[in-house]
Amino acid sequence: MFDLTTTYKKRRAALLGVFMLVLILLPIVFARNPYLVNIFIVIFYTTTMSLAWNLLGGMTGQNSLGHAAYMGLGAYVACLFMTKSGMNPWVAIPIAMIFVGLIAGIVFYPCFLLRGPYFTLVSIAFGETIRQFMLNWEFAGKAMGIPLPYGESSFAQFRFHSKTPYYYIALIMVIGVYLIMKKINRSKLGFALKTIREDEDVANAIGINPMKYKVIALVISAMIAAMVGCFYANYNRYIDCDLMLQSFSTEFILPAVIGGAAFVEGPLVGGIILLTLSEWLRNKFGGILPGINLILYAITLLCIIRFRPVGILGWYSKSRIKEWIDVKIFGKKAGEEV
Repeated sequence: MFDLTTTYKKRRAALLGVFMLVLILLPIVFARNPYLVNIFIVIFYTTTMSLAWNLLGGMTGQNSLGHAAYMGLGAYVACLFMTKSGMNPWVAIPIAMIFVGLIAGIVFYPCFLLRGPYFTLVSIAFGETIRQFMLNWEFAGKAMGIPLPYGESSFAQFRFHSKTPYYYIALIMVIGVYLIMKKINRSKLGFALKTIREDEDVANAIGINPMKYKVIALVISAMIAAMVGCFYANYNRYIDCDLMLQSFSTEFILPAVIGGAAFVEGPLVGGIILLTLSEWLRNKFGGILPGINLILYAITLLCIIRFRPVGILGWYSKSRIKEWIDVKIFGKKAGEEV
């Protein structure tokens, strides 16, 4: 007997398996092209940041513009422990994540009383405050930043001469965070966050404490951002206050908005499409028209807001293209539910 659900799931699993195999083999096939490997590393950690923002902005409805500060603060905390006390990077990273999560939770707990644009403005002020503090703190190197020491390749010291190990670590990082977000989306926590997003007063009326769940979402989101900051610092072997510029927070939001902030997969789709196209344009036309990737961001965002405000996945989920793919590729019968 023909089992539609089993066939559909098997074909989706097979397609996902092929995609994962391509990602696993990519740095091996293109070992002599470190630039291409670097592009994928940037896509992976930027997409991870977008996933972190989407938990707070897309799933909970709290539009934060301070995630670059969480990322930068995590990088600074880890680097200070590593350079000042000689702490192992793999020990410094979880300490930085916990520290940033606690700071975010404590600072923003009273700020969640604010709604709409006021919370967004507070997040901007928080990010700029942290940046100015680090910019003027002599212990953290002021404007000079913090360089990490070079040396022999060592997994224990999170230091490699080749980009390939960084590629696999970044790949594991983005997959792990995606699976966490998928789990949250299907859990009681995810239900509470989405209810708060739709109507905070209704959530409160049915027994959901908006303040509690918004703080939980913020702490998880900030900790993931701090983890990405630690990876960024070890990958580049240097950090400075520019990491916390407001423009970086915007770059982390765009993949989620363009891909579809209401979907867990939104940041993945938006990140792959937007960042790949941006890097290609910058490489091909950057010498002729500097900043063309930023122009692309602006044009793409305007087009999405104007024509597809629900994002690519929001449009795709109700399009005929999805129906055609389900029928032709995944074996779904027209009009049947899976």
